[in-house]
Amino acid sequence: MTTSTTPTPADTPASVPVPTTLGEEILLLSLDDSTGEARLPLRTPHAIAAAALLERSLSDDSADALLDPLPDDAGKWIQEHRAKEYESALRGVLDKGLIREEKRRVLLVFRTTRYPEADGTVESALRGRLAQVVLEGAEPDPRTAALISLLHHGDLHTLAFPDADSEESPARRRMTEIAEHHWADPALRRMAATAAATAAALTAATMATTVVVITAVT
Repeated sequence: MTTSTTPTPADTPASVPVPTTLGEEILLLSLDDSTGEARLPLRTPHAIAAAALLERSLSDDSADALLDPLPDDAGKWIQEHRAKEYESALRGVLDKGLIREEKRRVLLVFRTTRYPEADGTVESALRGRLAQVVLEGAEPDPRTAALISLLHHGDLHTLAFPDADSEESPARRRMTEIAEHHWADPALRRMAATAAATAAALTAATMATTVVVITAVT
């Protein structure tokens, strides 16, 4: 599996970069640095599962592609693997020392787990890379284009750019442009659109079901 590289945490030698997958990058963007709470928790797992499929498409290793081919039904795969892929991304950033796990009790009964930031250098570099492309107009490399496409189709724009909460936002318009046009390989562009759009559709269905359940309860 091909991974992007970002600057190392403070306790890692500078010559050894920390690799991060697309799913781990989405997870880092979604966690509040101070509280460790997840933002947009209904949408994020679907996007992380879709990211796992794009990792295969972006892989330079043909042997990996043969051993782990893309599923015929991306939507079904994302639906079935979203929890597993979310946990895999979470474990990845924990093992790399980028976040820490904090367990708490609420009202002496309910247990909660949060994941505040432990080392911010990787996320800082990630946000800087996104800012260069989205805000400053730099051309994206394939992995950055893939990440932006996942954020766009998953309606996760505000994880990277808080002011991208409306269609008129310059950041949102730029992300749309990249998601729809800035792919060197048409096959990768189609795969990104299919995987991410599937994640968006499944997220919408999940949110609709949640609203129905809450309405019925109340």
